[in-house]
Amino acid sequence: MTARSAPFDPGPDGHATHLVLENTQGHLSLWPAWRESPEGWTARFGPAPHDACTRLVAADRP
Repeated sequence: MTARSAPFDPGPDGHATHLVLENTQGHLSLWPAWRESPEGWTARFGPAPHDACTRLVAADRP
């Protein structure tokens, strides 16, 4: 059985695979860099490695 990566899984170490998106309400979301951003969301950070993006999203939570 071959393991497949999901869009939100970390990519190879150090590769810029993700974005941090922000909506008009200031909410942040982790997003794969290769996908188009959904309507109403803009890139706030990245493309950057998965761990850098998840740290930014986690630091923004109350």
